[in-house]
Amino acid sequence: MNWPLFWALALTFGFVIGNVMLVKRSAKQKMPSLKDFKHPADVGPLQPSAKPMATTQNRNTTPDQNSNSPE
Repeated sequence: MNWPLFWALALTFGFVIGNVMLVKRSAKQKMPSLKDFKHPADVGPLQPSAKPMATTQNRNTTPDQNSNSPE
C-alpha cells in the first residue's frame, strides 16, 4: 500500500468519525425556549446603581484618516 493513500484514508475516516461523535454529543443538547427569553425592553429602565461605561479622558481630537472629499 502506498503511504499517501493510507494517510488520505486515515484522515478521511478520522474526519467522519469525529463528525459522528460531534453530532452524537450535540444531539443531547436542547435549544432554550423562546418563552424564557426576556428582551431588555421588557425588563424596564436601568437601575440607578448601574454604573455607566468608563470613558477615556485624553482622547485624540485629530482624525487618524482624512476624508476623500474635495473640500
